[in-house]
Amino acid sequence: MSERIWDNSTISCFQTCRRKYYYQYVRHLQPAMKSAPLIFGTAIHDALDCYYKNKDKDVGIIEAVKLFKSSYSTPEGESLRTVENGVKMLTWYSIKYKGEPFTVYGKPEEGFVFFIGELLYGGRLDLPVEWDGQLWIMEHKTTTRLGASYFNQYELDKQITGYIIALEEYSGRKCSGAIINVLEPWKDVKRVSAKTKKPEDHFLRKPISKSEDLKQRFRYNVQAIVRDILWCEQHGEFQEAEKKEACFYYNRDCPFLQLCQYGENERVIKRDYIVKKWEPFSTAQRQEVPNGTVQST
Repeated sequence: MSERIWDNSTISCFQTCRRKYYYQYVRHLQPAMKSAPLIFGTAIHDALDCYYKNKDKDVGIIEAVKLFKSSYSTPEGESLRTVENGVKMLTWYSIKYKGEPFTVYGKPEEGFVFFIGELLYGGRLDLPVEWDGQLWIMEHKTTTRLGASYFNQYELDKQITGYIIALEEYSGRKCSGAIINVLEPWKDVKRVSAKTKKPEDHFLRKPISKSEDLKQRFRYNVQAIVRDILWCEQHGEFQEAEKKEACFYYNRDCPFLQLCQYGENERVIKRDYIVKKWEPFSTAQRQEVPNGTVQST
C-alpha cells in the first residue's frame, strides 16, 4: 500500500457526502471566500497555541493577543467575531485559567502519524497535557452556541477518539481522554440583567473518555471507510448524499451546492473556487463543525 496518510477531514467528508469528497479531495477545490466563523476560530486557535508555548503566561497572553491582532481583521458586516471581542475573549481566558493545574506534555500542535492495520493515519494534537499524573489531550473549540447540550456531540466523535489513540501511540502511555476546552465570543450588553453571563461564564471545559470498545471500532471503521474511498476513486463513482441535510451542513449551504445544482461549470469554478490540495501535515488547516465550532486537523 502507498504511503498515503489518511486523516479525519478526508474520512469525515466522504461519510458526509461522496460528491463533496470528490470536489474537495479529488478536484482539490476550495471556496475562494472563507466564512467568518472559520477565519475567527483559526485565529483564536493559533493564539492559544502561542499562549501555551510560552511558560510565562503573562508574557504568553501578550504574545497571543499580538498574534491574533496581526492575523485577524473584522469581516465586513460582522458584529460578534470582531478583533475587539477576540482580544477580550483571549484576555478573560487568561484570567479565568491563570495558574493551570496541568503541565504541557510535549508541545502544542503536535503532529502525529501512526498505523491502523496497513494504513497511515495522521493529524495534529491541540494540547497534550499531564494532569495529576494522567495524560489528556486538550481540544480547543470556539462556538457561539454554548449550552447545556453542547458537549453531547463529542461523546461518539471519531476525531476525538483518534486523538486519544494518537496520544497513546505517541507517548506509550494510557490517555485518560480529551478535555473539550470551549470559548464563546460575546458582545457587551448595555443593560445587565440576572440572565446576563459574566465574562468568565463564556468558558467551559469537560473531560470526555472513550472506552476500549470505541477505540477498537474506530480502528476497524477507518480501515473499512478507506477501503470504500479507494474503490470510489478507482471507479470514479462519487454519488451525492441521499440525506439532503448534508447540503446544509454546519447550518449553512455546502460550499459546493451550486455545482450539484447546475453542474461543473468551469467558468463558475474558476470564479468562485481555488485549486489547493489538502495537505494537513505541511500547514495547519481547520474545518468547521456544527454549532459554529471550528475544529483543528
